[in-house]
Amino acid sequence: MVKRDLEKERQLELAAIWGSEADGELRYPKRRRPAAKRPAAAAGADAVDEVLSSFGSDAVSEGGSDRGAPRKKKEKKGKKASSAYRLHCFVASGTERNAVRTVFDAYEPKVELRVSQKGNLLNKTHYAVLTFRNKAMALHAVKTLDGTDQRDLLGVREMKLGLMLSRKEHNASRRNMRNRLREERERRMVEETEEEAGFIKNFVKMYARTG
Repeated sequence: MVKRDLEKERQLELAAIWGSEADGELRYPKRRRPAAKRPAAAAGADAVDEVLSSFGSDAVSEGGSDRGAPRKKKEKKGKKASSAYRLHCFVASGTERNAVRTVFDAYEPKVELRVSQKGNLLNKTHYAVLTFRNKAMALHAVKTLDGTDQRDLLGVREMKLGLMLSRKEHNASRRNMRNRLREERERRMVEETEEEAGFIKNFVKMYARTG
């Protein structure tokens, strides 16, 4: 049977309760080694967190003080109106885009060839859409080239340049035209009514005198 070392057991119990360092009968807790310095990145992160937390608290306090102030709403900016101006001119079948560019070389428009089909396959209209940088260039092109003979390049004896409207502009133009026609029709009806009234009045006067 192994003999127990009571003194050793007593020392272990005291070390567990009071610590492992002894000075005679006095015992002290085991001294802790100085903690290793944390990396600079961790310290920097803590500093940033502190700054952000303090900034956040300030922001909340400022927000609370300005709670009654109206907030500015961001105004939605509308689309900038395009300054491009589009014209169209009829061309012969098989006309190349470079030929159209040669005719309008001085104005450098964007050229697009299109074909519109009406009815059967043989009834096709070929035309070029010209997009100028501004209205002044388009009007100058009309003044200079409208009605000129371009048979060699475009296959037309007398070129006709017309305004190329978008769908919205086309609808507005048709609406204005309908309004003008209606006003003209109403004006004619008023004139005819006045003429009939004047004729009847003169007719009655004439027969009243003879009677």
